[in-house]
Amino acid sequence: MDVGEETVVSSEKNISEDNSLLVIFIKASVVVVGVCLSFFHLYTGGFGVVEAYLQRTIHLMALIMLAFLIFPTNNRWSAKKNALIDVPLACIALIIGIYLIVNHDRIVGREWYYGPITTVDIWFGIITIILTLEAARRVVGLALPIIAIFFMIYSFYGSYFPYPFTIRSPPPLVFIDHMFLTPQAIFGVPVGVSATFVYLFILFGAFLETTKGGQFIIDFSMSLVGRATGGPAKVAVVASSLFGTVSGHSVANVYGTGTFTIPLMKRAGYNKEFAGAVEAASSCGGQLMPPIMGAAAFIIAEIIGIPYLEVCKAAILPALLYYIAVFASTHMEALRKGLRGLNKDEVPQLLPTLSRGFHFTIPIILLIIVLMKGFTPFRAAFIAIIALIVVAMFRKESRLTPRSFVDTLVLGAKNSIVIAASCGCAGIVVGVLDVTGLGIKFVTIVTELSGGLLPVALVMVMISCLVLGMGVPTAPAYIIAAMIAAPTLIHFGIQPIVAHMFIFYSALLSAITPPVALAAYAAAAISGGRVMVTGIIASRLGIVVFLVPYIFVYDPALLMIGSPPFVMWAFLTGVIGTLNLVFALGGYLFSRLIWWQRIIFLIAGLCTIVPQITTDIIGLGIFVVFGWMNYRKSREVATVS
Repeated sequence: MDVGEETVVSSEKNISEDNSLLVIFIKASVVVVGVCLSFFHLYTGGFGVVEAYLQRTIHLMALIMLAFLIFPTNNRWSAKKNALIDVPLACIALIIGIYLIVNHDRIVGREWYYGPITTVDIWFGIITIILTLEAARRVVGLALPIIAIFFMIYSFYGSYFPYPFTIRSPPPLVFIDHMFLTPQAIFGVPVGVSATFVYLFILFGAFLETTKGGQFIIDFSMSLVGRATGGPAKVAVVASSLFGTVSGHSVANVYGTGTFTIPLMKRAGYNKEFAGAVEAASSCGGQLMPPIMGAAAFIIAEIIGIPYLEVCKAAILPALLYYIAVFASTHMEALRKGLRGLNKDEVPQLLPTLSRGFHFTIPIILLIIVLMKGFTPFRAAFIAIIALIVVAMFRKESRLTPRSFVDTLVLGAKNSIVIAASCGCAGIVVGVLDVTGLGIKFVTIVTELSGGLLPVALVMVMISCLVLGMGVPTAPAYIIAAMIAAPTLIHFGIQPIVAHMFIFYSALLSAITPPVALAAYAAAAISGGRVMVTGIIASRLGIVVFLVPYIFVYDPALLMIGSPPFVMWAFLTGVIGTLNLVFALGGYLFSRLIWWQRIIFLIAGLCTIVPQITTDIIGLGIFVVFGWMNYRKSREVATVS
């Protein structure tokens, strides 16, 4: 379940229709590599990772090898024709991986940073860069490789750019050395996070899927809100928030829950675009929802050097505001269209549902407890996986057989390809920023172009994140933006956690913001709706993500920074402000709102969200007065009718 899912499905269909020895070899290779890689990560999760460069080498080169075996060169070609290119590329990736493992002691033990480099190192370095770009192209599309290629070109020709964009270009050998033989580029922090925390959490999600834990999440969501007004849309919101915190990938979340919830919403009366937008916005928000939050949260903790739970703590209130906005929007739309919930016979009962699937909550609860005890995230993920395997054995319908166990190990490896390839490609950009000093240069560029004004700098950073994130999963989009923009925001006096959360939220926006909105594309493909309209509606539903980052820059209380009374006041006024924005953009409260009423509620929402006592009082006053007027009007209309 990733950006290239349709390619994978088509490729596997071609393979299944061709039983030649070559294709059988490819299928066997995928199984062997997938199983070995999953066992490797389980071992390091339980008993400790190996040296960082070695861990990252095994992880990335094995998954690049799988990328070439699973994602075809051309989806329209036959399996045999693809294999003529894909198998040699996979073998080259394997050879380079073995070379790096064999020469590991020499590489990490060089006397100085840019130590002796051999001719083989040079050629393998060039080939590794090409393989990384091509693997990323196959799994996430052209956007990320194009960004990486642009930065590489810029690194070589930046000295010819006009001020303030001029940089000092590194010599070619230094560039290749930095990219290939140091833990600062392709095998840098992004791949390091993927090779430790992320793989195990993806494997945990794969076991949850195989044991039918995902179906329990959907059934549980239906039993909670299925019969409420506009129930199917609310099922999508609840299920996507629960599923998304495990998957940590907006597109995977859309495919995981949307294939069920979108048809349900359409059948209930929601139009195609709105149904797709609800799923896209809900799935996008899954990456904001603790306790797991996907790859980006681990990367934030790693870059800043703070405990992972501190990131979760900072994320929880904005995540709640986001889902309050989406949930309230679906409710307003249902009221406006007169939509009802599901029939009683369509909704599973809560207690029997909990009875059947309660054992799936044990590993998640254990995961949270272990994290709170101070264990590293990858050790906590290992414990959660073992716990899930054990509790799944207690019921026949969730019990793993030897075949399903092996299939799950392979599924975990397949689902990890998109993150590993993306992080490897993002590592090229990070390497360019490091070797050229462009990351530091960006501080000067933004400071000069913004005139030293923080609000202007924030807008520039958010736009940069949106552009860099177009067509790119959240994790690599955040990595690229963080390496460029975080020093800039910190230079303006913003706390590191606040700066990185601002960039994280800005990078997340690209999943639902047209013209390139991956989550909206995926949802529109399922709903049959228009892509651009789906993206625009999803952006409206997720309006909180556009506004909240600016709020917590000026008032970090929303990130739980400050005294409890201030944190509580910021959250309560944030909830009221969020609801006002929902009323204004949705055009409905107790009855339909005309244009000037929508403007009034928009003003109330903005006033209440702004972190000032004066504006809070003004916003609350407007909300109470005009909310009461709208309620009275709705009662009068109901009495007359």
